[in-house]
Amino acid sequence: MVGLGIAANANAGVYADAFAKSDKGAIATMRDKQDDVAARCTLGAIYAKKNDLSRASLYLTGCSDTELPEEISATVARASRDVTKRLQESELSRIVISIKPESATLTAQITAIPGERFAVPATIWVKGGTYELEATDGRLTYKQTVTVATFSRTSALIDAEAKHTLKEPKTGKADFREENAIESHQQGSPKAVKRDSLMSKKYRGIAEAPAPGTQLEDPLDPLTLRRAPRPPRDLWLGLRIGGGMFDDGASDARIGGAVGATARYAIAPRYFLSGRFDWSRRGGGSVDVLGASAGAGATVIDGSIGVALIAQLRADLRFGADEMMDVNTVGASAAANLELTLPSTPITAGIRFEQGLTEILPGARDRALLLEVGVDWR
Repeated sequence: MVGLGIAANANAGVYADAFAKSDKGAIATMRDKQDDVAARCTLGAIYAKKNDLSRASLYLTGCSDTELPEEISATVARASRDVTKRLQESELSRIVISIKPESATLTAQITAIPGERFAVPATIWVKGGTYELEATDGRLTYKQTVTVATFSRTSALIDAEAKHTLKEPKTGKADFREENAIESHQQGSPKAVKRDSLMSKKYRGIAEAPAPGTQLEDPLDPLTLRRAPRPPRDLWLGLRIGGGMFDDGASDARIGGAVGATARYAIAPRYFLSGRFDWSRRGGGSVDVLGASAGAGATVIDGSIGVALIAQLRADLRFGADEMMDVNTVGASAAANLELTLPSTPITAGIRFEQGLTEILPGARDRALLLEVGVDWR
């Protein structure tokens, strides 16, 4: 019993380690153990981490109903919820693959997901296009072409009931006795041949079932009516305009404005690098400040409204002077942003705080609190 407990913990460690690495070696290790449900579900979580939603949904199917090792169960559950949500917001399309009879046991592959074999019936998510679907029971192979539009759904039926009878040759005796038999003649009128009407079934009120894979979309289906936003790009570019309070500790706080250009570059599903270049008017209209900021951020909420936190280091170059400031002062500061984004629109709103790290004058450090709105190309 102790040996079994140690083996179970070792396996759980393998799954958690594979997910942590998520490299080619980890994927190959999990693929070699696909008969193990925990390995298959771990592989689905790895593909979700890599943003490969088609493969992630394929391997995560049924994982939520399966008891998994403790070290990987929470990770797989979180990945299943995340993939389900992201699929609904993506441009991927559904292909529902069914078989006839339902008791048949087939495995299939489709050119939309190269190298992947899966049991049918199944529902798979792919990009819009035309693909070759192939299924086999180990003896016979069934092929068909499936076409699906972007952000749509279609179905494909694999009919395994088709008759495929192989007749073995039989030994017998040749009988030539009928060669010289008198040919019998047909007497009376020939039998009537029943011919179908030349009028189309459509105009005779006869409904025809569509061929598998050619069904039209239901215009009342929620998936047909809804149009989800395109998945975000890795690179975001944006413009910001804002206003707020500026204070240096040496004079009264004052109101000012700022205009900036921003950029984000995704390095992981929820993490990104961030840059900013801006101009602001401070000091009662007499001080212009050019600033360049660089840092990183994370999306803490990714839903109907996205919420991101950003931390940056900033370099300032000041032009102009008031009663207490010299011209062309160079300074450094730290900045923090809280930004709200609407995924279906380009609009962004946020709060930005800047704290000076260097002194403008002895005992005086610049601070700013800005409310900003802007637009993003994302």
